[in-house]
Amino acid sequence: MKYFIFFPVIIGFLGCNQNHQNIIHTNNRNVTVSINGNQTDWIVSPETKPDRLEVYCSNEKNIVVFQTDLDTFLFTIRDNDTIKFKIILNIKDTAFTEIIGIKNLPDKITDIEKLYWLSQIWSETKYNFVNIDQLTIDLDSLYKALIPEVLASKNDYEYYQVLSKFTATLKDGHTQVFDRGQFYSFSDYIPISLLDFNKNIYITQVRKNSDLDSTWVGADLIEIDGTPTINYLKEKIFPYISASTEQHLWMQAVFKIQNGFKDQLFKAKIKKIDGTIETIEVKRNGEETRTPNDEYWGVGRKYSKNIVDLDWKENNIAMVSFNSFSPEDKAIKEFEEIANKINKANGVIIDLRNNGGGSTEVAWHLQKYITKGNSFLNYAWETRINDGVGKANGNWIDEYKDFYLNRALKFEKPEVISFSDTIEKIKCPVVILIGRFTFSAAEDFLVNIYEVPNRPLLIGEETGGSTGSPLVIRGLPGEGYARICTRRICYPISGKRFVKSGVKPDIIITQTIDDYLHGRDVVLEKAIEKINFLTQYK
Repeated sequence: MKYFIFFPVIIGFLGCNQNHQNIIHTNNRNVTVSINGNQTDWIVSPETKPDRLEVYCSNEKNIVVFQTDLDTFLFTIRDNDTIKFKIILNIKDTAFTEIIGIKNLPDKITDIEKLYWLSQIWSETKYNFVNIDQLTIDLDSLYKALIPEVLASKNDYEYYQVLSKFTATLKDGHTQVFDRGQFYSFSDYIPISLLDFNKNIYITQVRKNSDLDSTWVGADLIEIDGTPTINYLKEKIFPYISASTEQHLWMQAVFKIQNGFKDQLFKAKIKKIDGTIETIEVKRNGEETRTPNDEYWGVGRKYSKNIVDLDWKENNIAMVSFNSFSPEDKAIKEFEEIANKINKANGVIIDLRNNGGGSTEVAWHLQKYITKGNSFLNYAWETRINDGVGKANGNWIDEYKDFYLNRALKFEKPEVISFSDTIEKIKCPVVILIGRFTFSAAEDFLVNIYEVPNRPLLIGEETGGSTGSPLVIRGLPGEGYARICTRRICYPISGKRFVKSGVKPDIIITQTIDDYLHGRDVVLEKAIEKINFLTQYK
């Protein structure tokens, strides 16, 4: 194995030898990168030109090591340094690689760009945002109020925050701005997990290391940066989150609290389980210090790598966790692979609590298995109408007033979805579990079945409350983008609008922090109880 030592201060003096020393070889796309002793993974991408790694310079001199199956490459890097080299993959493919030292947030967006993209988002919202009739603020006044804010933004991150404030004010989970991770290199998360229960935020898991304390598990987060937690959320977090409902707002807020800039400590006051109050300071270095062998105190959320999981509970009850409706083909295939097995069950529990959506086609496919007959109604929907003549007539004819006020809507009746009678449907009792992480296309499925007589029982908490067809605005600075919700779905039988709330369960079961820490799934327990009751009288 070759071992190169490379210092950017002498790049200009390497002459002809520079080309030789700037090449490393690998037979594997996966490369290990160590930054100041902290290991991370890097995937060699010859198709990306340049294949760029940004290194956050926490020290004046930072040691970076690239290690492949053939070579090891070591160098030091400082803020604003750029090192270029080639990685030869499998002898034939060349990845032109750049490593850039960064410390300060970028400030590259011009005033013209700042105004242009704010104006683009405002314009598309004004003419295409479907929930414009639900706004309690004047859209033009909001736009004018944010013009001085975008011009006063000190860097690109602050600019994106102002754009996020604009879309967050619209209170729609499918209308938001994305920076595409361009500030990722400056940020990290705390090695602590937080979850909210009944609008209180608790520590649920702590990574085991010398700086942290196992007694923090279960503690209530009562202050952040010297401010009561609820006030901190209202002032620093909520104004930048796009959410249709309170539960969706809180879900995102907890995630955002855990993340922040690497050079900013997480300072908080907690009330521990024993009632004692403690002030804590935690470094935002969760990703930087993460290893495959990390151990934790407390309980973490469980995530499955599968789209569909099948587990058998007592009394031959099949537990089907449908974790996503995407990717479409894979989701349908995984469900079909277990469909025949669950027909032998005494009862079926379909768990959608971690399903954030995906393809409506997958939602339809699932619906076929619980539908009597060979067809069902898909949701109705509304969208905006922009008609120049109608708007002109709205100056003086009441019939056209909605066109003049930019709130005219078109209503599309529910569509009949027919399917083959060859599908072997679920004949035993079915219960569906839902919660605030149930979102988008998973809610399309629930809206479709909600008003159908004798449908499966819904147990859990109200869903996230947002679905629709987003118009994507591409090309924002740094490859960011925005999206504007253009479709509002309606319940297919009543025509009731699905807006400002999620799908409500028939039986509300709310997990407490005590349930969570002791591994009690009270929602699942209630579902099993109901299935056993239904099978008793089947």
